[in-house]
Amino acid sequence: MNRTFRFKNFTTREDPETLPEYSAICHSTDPQDVEGEAEEALCLDSSGGFATAEEADNWMRQHMRKTGHRHFRRSFEDYAELLPTDELEPARVARVTA
Repeated sequence: MNRTFRFKNFTTREDPETLPEYSAICHSTDPQDVEGEAEEALCLDSSGGFATAEEADNWMRQHMRKTGHRHFRRSFEDYAELLPTDELEPARVARVTA
């Protein structure tokens, strides 16, 4: 008995029911004096999530004005949705004989 299995192809798109999120983390170093020895530590202050890149940029500018820090890691996150296409693709199976 032969069977043919078919798989659907899917495309990826940004989920229209959710908003993307923009954020920034300060990666500047501050000199610290620990027990008489100079060390550098990352600031790592985080902006939290914003709805636009402009808001994250504004947070970075404000943080720079307060601290003088100029090095940041910016992030963009969104949600994806997989949608089936109308095309069906036949399964490809390699038979194993022992």
